[in-house]
Amino acid sequence: MKHQSAKVVSKNLQRANGLMARGRPDQALQVFEQARRAAPGVFEVHFGLARARQALGDASGAVDAFGTALDHAPQGDPRALLALGQLARDLKAAEQAVGFFRAAALATPGSADAQTGLAHALRDLGRQEDAVELLQSALRLSPEQSALWTALGAVMADLEDHGNAETFLREGLRLDPKNGAAAGNLAEVLFAMGRADDAAETYELAMRLRPDDAALRFNHALFALGTGDLQTGWRNYEARLDRSFPGHVRRDLKLKRWDGRQMPSGRLLVLAEQGVGDELHFLHCVRDAAAQVKELWWECDPRLLDLCARSFPDVTFVPWQASERPGFHRGYEWLSDAPRFDAVIEAGSLQTLFRRDLGAFPADPAKLMPQCVQRPADDRLRVGISWTSIHRNRLRDRGYVPLEHWAPIFAVPGVEWVNLQYGEVADEISAAERQFGMKLSQVEGLDLKDDFDGTAALIASCDVVIAPTNTVRQLAASIGVPSLVLSRLPYEFALGQSVNPFFANMQDFVRLPDPDWTRAVRDVASRISGLAEGHAAA
Repeated sequence: MKHQSAKVVSKNLQRANGLMARGRPDQALQVFEQARRAAPGVFEVHFGLARARQALGDASGAVDAFGTALDHAPQGDPRALLALGQLARDLKAAEQAVGFFRAAALATPGSADAQTGLAHALRDLGRQEDAVELLQSALRLSPEQSALWTALGAVMADLEDHGNAETFLREGLRLDPKNGAAAGNLAEVLFAMGRADDAAETYELAMRLRPDDAALRFNHALFALGTGDLQTGWRNYEARLDRSFPGHVRRDLKLKRWDGRQMPSGRLLVLAEQGVGDELHFLHCVRDAAAQVKELWWECDPRLLDLCARSFPDVTFVPWQASERPGFHRGYEWLSDAPRFDAVIEAGSLQTLFRRDLGAFPADPAKLMPQCVQRPADDRLRVGISWTSIHRNRLRDRGYVPLEHWAPIFAVPGVEWVNLQYGEVADEISAAERQFGMKLSQVEGLDLKDDFDGTAALIASCDVVIAPTNTVRQLAASIGVPSLVLSRLPYEFALGQSVNPFFANMQDFVRLPDPDWTRAVRDVASRISGLAEGHAAA
């Protein structure tokens, strides 16, 4: 590369990396492309292209670019391998991630980045014990590496060995007082141990160390909300809109964002975000938004369309669509046939406008209206149950109670049990029926995963629902059916209150800091027993 060309490429790389740092991968991609045309054989150029494509959600393009970067990598430079490993993790391809990180570790023996990357990939596979062994071996050789202690603390937190997790994370902070990752993980561990005041102090430290970390800010928001600090919680909840946030939804949309002010003649589009349970939760503010504008349109999961349209006939609901453009998650081609919108806002942000303090919660919140409900003639207390999720792994399973541990609940007499659990659970149901001598009634042909209209009607026929922190608990609460929730941690949207301000009929039974579900299950059983006795006496 000639001297003049080298200067141009260097300048372009500097500019592109600056754009990446400011969360503008779309603009950075164009600059990296200019550099590639000028210098097609430079590692840093292809590496930058890969990072930009990855940030834009163009997974296949990122893989190709990382592969090209790997071909041009200097001897012994593990950056492309490490980046490919992280990309594989982002794509939920943990096995491939392990391979890339192992190759990086072989290329640079003793590399803390390679060892910690490999440990995190093993965590993704549910191989926490292998990650512990790996990190302990690495620490014997490099006990001064803060990153290794931090990773080991995170693995111990996975295993809910909170005592050791705290020790290791504090060691990571001692070795590197600027280690924001250690502080953030430590805050989560302290909260799980029931030490909210210590967790709050540690979160503040983490935020000072990593003020631009959107994921940390969002986690801090959930913690703050869960402990009743609404001002901090709602402010940091907006971190999910940051382009650098791991779950950021990139939209093929250019419209002014609504600030909550009245638009008497305006048309507002509310944008769907997060999971379907979150979409249901955000409907709590549908009346507030409708009161501020002339016409309200609301984007939703296609499965919710009929239920939402029936429940709120004055609102126009539209199903969200995936984008066909690389780098975007949601597409808006349908806008060409729709009226002009004056503003848009993400559904989750409505809370930050209309639920700023505990006095802003309506006594009678908006409710979903199921289709015609037919209750069987059985006069027993009718209890709908859900116990897991279709998205299962070792970490998520910490928040679920298998049916084999529901003995105190199923021992309550005078109850008709109704299945609300979606997924392939026939074997689990059969095993529970044999173990406890009970019958779990099911509606033949009802798709509990995708038919929300039918599922809502079934839930509405129940007197109470027991569920983990999944969509079933939110659907029940949104309909108005009492919802008893087996929760690993305090629910952030309970806002630290004994009665949930959003849904007074939703009651959490929190496991941590207990090591198992014994107390929480016993408390749910006691609550069901009381309801069954009252139902029989009525």
